[in-house]
Amino acid sequence: MVPAYPRAEMMVRICEAVEKGWRLEQLEKRPGWPSRQTIYRWTLADPAFAQRMKYAREWRYGLKVSATAGPVYDPERAEAFLMEVRRGAAIREVLRRPEFPTRRRLKRWKSERPDFAAALEVASRVARKTRPRKWARYDEKVADEIIRRVAFGEFVADVEADPSLPSRPVLARWRRMRPDFDKALRVAKLSGRHHRRHNPRRLTAAVFDHVLTRMTAGACLRDVAREARMPGYTTLMNWQARNPDFAKMVAWARAEGAWARGLDEVARVDALAKDAALRSS
Repeated sequence: MVPAYPRAEMMVRICEAVEKGWRLEQLEKRPGWPSRQTIYRWTLADPAFAQRMKYAREWRYGLKVSATAGPVYDPERAEAFLMEVRRGAAIREVLRRPEFPTRRRLKRWKSERPDFAAALEVASRVARKTRPRKWARYDEKVADEIIRRVAFGEFVADVEADPSLPSRPVLARWRRMRPDFDKALRVAKLSGRHHRRHNPRRLTAAVFDHVLTRMTAGACLRDVAREARMPGYTTLMNWQARNPDFAKMVAWARAEGAWARGLDEVARVDALAKDAALRSS
């Protein structure tokens, strides 16, 4: 089969784009460009291309550091974030949207701008009072569905992350209100543990892509394991031990994420330095 693009030429274009500041998750969305997994496989199969990619990332890092990046806080996005919270959306739901910052970036916004942190606290408090309590009463059918899903191998955290089911505080209240439900949920956890032991999760393409995406953005393997609907940390470590290709790509994504965390730290230090200079002047 003839490839959709010349591989050698595409490798050169990828390195040039990375030097200019493009990330792989951005490049794969452009028409005619390979996916991230294809680029990862190229780096494993071609050491010369892997070395060129390393130099391209270092060049990009040098350009961004020399540009003295300003504060991470974005006033327009922050105002849009506050508006969504004022309308009644939970903060954890807003953070899942790609147009808004991650939880780590939100913490930096709050640390850099105390006025934003105060406005977010007020908006969240008002939204909690006006938001209708969907699960104010114990629902027998919903409780049975939760027990069934947990008994068949789902983690309680995955169930709590489902927007169609009660959240963690509501589930905790139900367990205090109904000792019979709490006992049934404990038994379901034991059954789910047995089910997962005899039906281990497989490394699917969707899980593989999500792990690499989160790690290239700066998350560690433990952060990924804590997310809803993701395998546990032990499972991810076992996959690395049994699958050399997965282990190599995770190492590559970890290096890419280190650059991202380094850029965030440089931006934070630069913002603090600028703020100190303005106060002293």
